[in-house]
Amino acid sequence: MIEINAPIKVLLLGADTEIGAALLQYSKDRSEFEWLCPSESVLLGPQSIDALSAMEHDIVVDALSLRYALQDDYSRYQSTLSHLSQADSAPLIMLSSARVFSGDKLVPYSENDAPDCLEPFAKALIESEKIVLQSERNFVLRTGWLFSGQGDDFVCRTLGLIQDGVNLAYKNDLVGSPTPVSDLSRVILSMVSQTHYGAKNHGVYHYCCAEEISWIKLVEAIVATSGQFDPKAQVEVETIGDAFEGIEETLQIKRQSLSCRRIFNHFGIKQRPWRSKLRNLVKELYVSGLSHDKR
Repeated sequence: MIEINAPIKVLLLGADTEIGAALLQYSKDRSEFEWLCPSESVLLGPQSIDALSAMEHDIVVDALSLRYALQDDYSRYQSTLSHLSQADSAPLIMLSSARVFSGDKLVPYSENDAPDCLEPFAKALIESEKIVLQSERNFVLRTGWLFSGQGDDFVCRTLGLIQDGVNLAYKNDLVGSPTPVSDLSRVILSMVSQTHYGAKNHGVYHYCCAEEISWIKLVEAIVATSGQFDPKAQVEVETIGDAFEGIEETLQIKRQSLSCRRIFNHFGIKQRPWRSKLRNLVKELYVSGLSHDKR
């Protein structure tokens, strides 16, 4: 029987990742969560299974796979995921990506679509998804283009280039749904709470913010938002075919966007817009001076 006033003990794998940090920040004033945060050295060490088994917990969140899937020792971490998925009685939520799909579909991917991307990153995540889904109590939560404004984040890198006055050129071959990690944290915590208090859901779910956009249009949105706080921050955004003379390509658009109806139907979780979050984040970066200011 669940003690209604006891905190939910969440074993967080990858507390030092952008998602892990966002989860801890988003829930810092919420006493209903108690976080258990083993270090990466523990997770990847030879005694990881024994160490994690000693941490009494109600649910597991894997925030490490998205960052770690291409590392040479990821297979060791997958062994830990396998143990937690099969031997542990606590549900596990693995965070995965829309990049497990090839992108050849003309509409957003649903949970019923089979992952089919052959890139190394995608193949590693697909393998982990299969490990996690061997247990009927577990979840895979796929998401879109994440941004956080921390570390080597795409938004931070783009702002740095803008302030350096570097014109930006990218292939205009991707369509997806930008999603701030703070919004993803809201979704994860809702799933954790509802699962802990008796929701019978399990399996694969998708969440990304509302409004899909091309990669070039996303960069243009960052540039336009930057200009609201620094009128001198003006650069050109071009497709690679336009930027480099003599290069002619017929680009096939890859769709990395997700249908999110199931998570709304099962958990009542609604998609939120990403543009206001992007504006607030860019404003915070300018105000705090985290982006290297050239003014």
